[in-house]
Formats: sequence, structure tokens, C-alpha cells
Amino acid sequence: MSTAIVYCSQTGFTETYAHWLAEELGIDAVPYSRRAHSGAQTADTVVFMSWFHAGGIKGAAWFKSLMDARPGARYVVVGVGAYPMPSDDWPQSETDAAFEHTFPRDRYPALAHFYCQGGFDFDRLCALDKIAMRAFFRMQARQAQTDPRIAFALDAMKKGFDATDRANLEPVVAYLRA
Repeated sequence: MSTAIVYCSQTGFTETYAHWLAEELGIDAVPYSRRAHSGAQTADTVVFMSWFHAGGIKGAAWFKSLMDARPGARYVVVGVGAYPMPSDDWPQSETDAAFEHTFPRDRYPALAHFYCQGGFDFDRLCALDKIAMRAFFRMQARQAQTDPRIAFALDAMKKGFDATDRANLEPVVAYLRA
């Protein structure tokens, strides 16, 4: 069985996870810009790793077209974001909603999806995303006054952080090896 990993990364956190996963599986991870040369069009399993952006997953249109064109392959999507890994304090419902928004379960019932906490580095954002994030920070500042989770997340994002951890990939690796 062949596996292809294609990743879309703006600030490097998704790229880190893609390379760790590729190393674990003994294959290469291919950047989104080179997706035509990734082998995804013929692989038995395709892993798409990307980042959450505006409630969706960047590059999802390409991945959807691939799934629609080759329904017999096994597909996995790994979303990377700034939210902490799911716990009692941080329910997975927020990331699940973004997966469902991007890949509706009724249209893609067999799609396996996973979440990995990445990080946040304002300086690595493109100009348009910097503008959007400044507006987001202002909006969140009001909510942070009454919601400690939002206050915590806002503070972490303003400072910047890297929460990548190879252990976050363990469920992905277990799924791929099953």
C-alpha cells in the first residue's frame, strides 16, 4: 500500500507535523505547492495536513476534488491550529465544528480527521491575515473580560507560542497503521 502526505503550512507548524509524520511512516511529505508531484493521485492512502483558517481548513477544495475523483482511496485530514489539544477544559467540539464545516460528514462519511495543536506566530502571517488577526484580537478582548478560556488563548496568541508535540500525532499514526 502506498501513502502520500501533502501539507499546507503558512507559519511552519503544520510543516513540522508533516515531516514528523513522514519520518514515522518512512515516506516524504510534499508541500501543497507541489501537490501535483505528491503521488496523491495514485496513492492508496492520502493524508492532507493543513491549518485552520477562518473556521475552515486551508486548501480543502483541492482535497475534496481528489476525494471526489478517487472515492476508493483512504483519506485522512489533519487540522493544525492554535487551540489546545482536546481536554475537559478545551472540548473537541470547536475543532470538530471546523472539520464538519469544511468536510460535511454526510458528503464525506469515511473521512478520518484528527487535530494537532500547532502554535501562533504573528510575524509569520501574511499581510492580509495580520490585518484580520488584529481585528480578531480587538473582538476577543471584549469577550476575554468575562471568559477565562478566551483570555488565556488571547494572551498566548499575543505573545506567540509553539505547542507542536510529536505525541499529538500518535492517534494519526495508529490509525494509519491499523
